[in-house]
Amino acid sequence: MIHLLGGPPRVGKSTIAGMIRKRHAISAVSTDSLSAVLDGVWCDETAPDFFVMDRFRDLSPTAKERAIADDFAEPLKYLIEQDTVVWKAAVAFAKREHEEGRDILIEGTGIIPELVNQLDALPHRVVFVGNQAENHSESIRRSARDNPNDWMRRATDQYIDLFARFVMRMSVYIEQEARKHDFEYIETGNRSLEDAADLVVKSLGIIDGGGS
Repeated sequence: MIHLLGGPPRVGKSTIAGMIRKRHAISAVSTDSLSAVLDGVWCDETAPDFFVMDRFRDLSPTAKERAIADDFAEPLKYLIEQDTVVWKAAVAFAKREHEEGRDILIEGTGIIPELVNQLDALPHRVVFVGNQAENHSESIRRSARDNPNDWMRRATDQYIDLFARFVMRMSVYIEQEARKHDFEYIETGNRSLEDAADLVVKSLGIIDGGGS
């Protein structure tokens, strides 16, 4: 069975996937990992949509803050364009795992409701998570303090506040799109990630050993 876990950045997807991998002995991969592979073999000329987020990343910190503050739709559009390309790699990977008879959990922002809704060729289950809490910026700061490799450690407080607002608004969008396609959405802002992981396992029907 192909298990899919989608949602905005910084809402706990990777942490939840790690918990599930350890508890239920199921292989897990992030669309970030697939994206890193593609980044090493593609270029802007061959796959321009894949590099569209570079327009945002290349902005100065001040310009990034202004982009998020002034127009939520623009960075969201860039993210979806890039994730649509990564989704193709995720489907190819999932197809290979299915053909080999292996269960797999794929998590990441590349799992988008409208794309999953078109996935008819493979047996799969999907659930989406998000964080719409008003105090999400504090959890981002806490995570950055606890992880020396977290790029958010270098972010200004203003940028973190704006990024948390972006995550909240994207979570609303993901919830609406998930409901539209009859997919489950789990809010992580009002519960621990351990509890969220339990709900994800239940929604995906994962049992010990990775099966369903």
